[in-house]
Amino acid sequence: MSRFGHRAARHVKAPPLRSITGLMGPAEAEARAIARSAAGIYAGAMLIGLVEELIPGGPTASLLPGLVALVVAPLAAIFGPRLPRNVLGLLGPFGAAVIAYALHGTKGWTDGAVMYMWPVLWMAHFYGRRGTVFIVAWVGVVHGIALLAMPAGIGNLDRWVDVVASVAVVGAVVRALSERVDRLVATLVAEARADALTGLLNRRGLEERLAAEAARAARDDLSLAVVAFDLDHFKRVNDEQGHEAGDRALAMVGAVIADHVRGSDAAARWGGEEFVVALPGAGAEAAFALAERIRGAVAVSSGGRLTVSAGVAAQAGPTDPRALLAAADAALYAAKRAGRDRTVVDRAVAAAA
Repeated sequence: MSRFGHRAARHVKAPPLRSITGLMGPAEAEARAIARSAAGIYAGAMLIGLVEELIPGGPTASLLPGLVALVVAPLAAIFGPRLPRNVLGLLGPFGAAVIAYALHGTKGWTDGAVMYMWPVLWMAHFYGRRGTVFIVAWVGVVHGIALLAMPAGIGNLDRWVDVVASVAVVGAVVRALSERVDRLVATLVAEARADALTGLLNRRGLEERLAAEAARAARDDLSLAVVAFDLDHFKRVNDEQGHEAGDRALAMVGAVIADHVRGSDAAARWGGEEFVVALPGAGAEAAFALAERIRGAVAVSSGGRLTVSAGVAAQAGPTDPRALLAAADAALYAAKRAGRDRTVVDRAVAAAA
């Protein structure tokens, strides 16, 4: 059995990852993080209010904000992960409003305005630039109302400016740091799916793209083609010229493939000297033409010193990507057996394309 075919046989009826590991998807994980962090903020506010009540000599305050936090914290933790993201976002401005009410109801001087930082930090991290701008503006509004409602001489413009300027700076810094982390994560994710030598996708990256394209082909009744390439006599290159020459040959083939594929295609180094190109919406004829162009370009770029063999498989409608890979690999080995430096189409699969 061929390499692709053996791999397909191992994984034909593998259950979904979630059913094996119990892991949640990215959206579910983010919803849980948003909800539970909000619950932690409300619980922390409740705890601080309780501690301040127990400390003698401090300013007196209304119990209502603490009771609100006592109710919201468990509700956010239990039901929050099931709510839409935009609904969860209301916990930020609601919390700021509760803080403003607590400041208004406090008899005497208090540093409680520092707690505005909590919803600002939360919104800036989870809700992007728009969320950051909104929560800073909202704090300006609710804090201004709280100061205006205070007795003369307690609420003044200086206090408002101090608070709004501080939360604006904190929100901007947190947003900038969050965006930097997002960029770093995106880079790491991309690198985890890229082959370092050729810059093409690696096996994992291609498998993910193939799964997505197969689902789209089934949904829209489109054709999906796969071309498998293999360098001819590559072991001889390594043995006679060294591994550096072998790496240069692989990089050259990767560059040739990248130059010839469409923007919608997915090109990958499958492993060793094997390459695979997935062509969404293409049939066997178009895939064969691409394989021939790449085969000719490799020969020209190497001055005739290197050749590749190729196998093509294509199918329309519902498609098993593993079976399509196995068919392309079988065609590739047919090309090898026929003398190399040629392209063979798997006619059994292509007939359905």
